[in-house]
Amino acid sequence: MLSFIKILASFFSFLLVLFFISTILTITSNLPVWLNAMISLALALLSGWFSWQLTSGQRAGKSIAIVGGASIVGGIFFTLVFLGSMAIIKDTSQGPLVGIFIATPLGVILGAIVGYQYATSKI
Repeated sequence: MLSFIKILASFFSFLLVLFFISTILTITSNLPVWLNAMISLALALLSGWFSWQLTSGQRAGKSIAIVGGASIVGGIFFTLVFLGSMAIIKDTSQGPLVGIFIATPLGVILGAIVGYQYATSKI
């Protein structure tokens, strides 16, 4: 049962960060499609690996914990606010902008802080 939870958490983290980074790069940059896909895939793999390490109880380095925490928590904030605002309030165009410009940076900062705290904790 525990291995199923590890697989599920890692896969969910991978998909969440893949959607988050791909959408943000598509909206905010003029990168070629292949470069957008490669950056999104690299960060998604890193986040999936970090969540696997986290659910296994293994320690991760500071930089991996900071990037993994920032991308996972930022992805959760982005997905909830970006998609949630489009699902709940269908007639407004400002909802997704709140997800992009307010919730995502706050989630990334909060995730980086939590990742750093996790990496430097003695437990």
